[in-house]
Amino acid sequence: MTEKCRAIISSNSKGTALTENPRSPPTLNDVAALAGVSAQTVSNYLTGRNKPRSANLQRLEAAIKELGYRPSAAARALRLKRSNTIALLLEDGADSAVEKARQNWEPLHAMFLYGATMKARELGYRITIVLTEQGTTEAEAQRLVREGMTDALICSTEAMPDAQLRRLQKLARTENVPIAMLQEYRVHPDICTVAAEDEHGATMVAEHFAALGHKRVAVMIVLPLWPGPIRRRDGFEIAARRLGLEVQVWECERYDAETIRTYAANRLQREDSPTAVFAVNDIIAINVMKQAIDMGLEVGRDISVVGFNDLDIASQVTPPLTTIRTPAATMGARAVEVLTNALGGQPLPQSTTLPVEFIIRGSSGPPIRLQD
Repeated sequence: MTEKCRAIISSNSKGTALTENPRSPPTLNDVAALAGVSAQTVSNYLTGRNKPRSANLQRLEAAIKELGYRPSAAARALRLKRSNTIALLLEDGADSAVEKARQNWEPLHAMFLYGATMKARELGYRITIVLTEQGTTEAEAQRLVREGMTDALICSTEAMPDAQLRRLQKLARTENVPIAMLQEYRVHPDICTVAAEDEHGATMVAEHFAALGHKRVAVMIVLPLWPGPIRRRDGFEIAARRLGLEVQVWECERYDAETIRTYAANRLQREDSPTAVFAVNDIIAINVMKQAIDMGLEVGRDISVVGFNDLDIASQVTPPLTTIRTPAATMGARAVEVLTNALGGQPLPQSTTLPVEFIIRGSSGPPIRLQD
């Protein structure tokens, strides 16, 4: 025992002898005995129900540190009637058609999952992954909560109808279950939104094109629409028009490589084709680049292409893709953090927004084609 801990413990006139067993982890009763307080006082402190008086608090914290005591996650969950589980609902068109599921997979989901899992492990929780089909996330959330399978929810979905968001809001309020929505752009009471600075990133792209001398530009988005890409499209269009650029909005009907490339080909061969294209994610951008190259265009000179997210592949294609780096793993971690704080009694913030970073590479440059 350290001298500091001995001094604090010795000041307790009710101190009780502690029998140490090196083969067993310290228990709550061991902490109570060493600190000279009741087991209920220790329990109240650990669960946040009550903070002990200053002198007791010092002895209690010293005893916890000295013993290396860690609360049992299982015991805590039993006392609080909790599962110590956070459900991460990912809307990815999951069904029996493997090809469809692969086509609809949102690349950021792996990064959200990594960040959420690591933070949950650190905080003594576990993540349960639930893949949902389009439009079913809210109903699945209702089921998980009412069957007692989760303490909190993280949802990453396509643009959810307002009626479903209102039902989620009611679920959070009536069942006292904190909910975080990833990338969501609408603020609803009782739900926390965790997003990146999508509009700011898109504004930086528009400013980049203008600074390079582009006058006719396009922004490309693909159905189904996700909250983050919606914000990027809108932010880019507003900024580009403010800068005096002529803007074309390309909306492709399917999220697969062949459809994206066919759509891009039809527009790149027009007389009024843009000299720069902003794609709302890297997968779209890379397919636009590939199509432009197949058409004999030099990316970065004949046509500039910028993406969003900075997936690993963005730096590996030729030319390397200029893009906006999204802190996706941090978003997953932050969602877990605000939810566990809420479970501990802290207020749930309505929104938290994380910064993005502009990564300039070889796929963007000054236009060499004449522009009207």
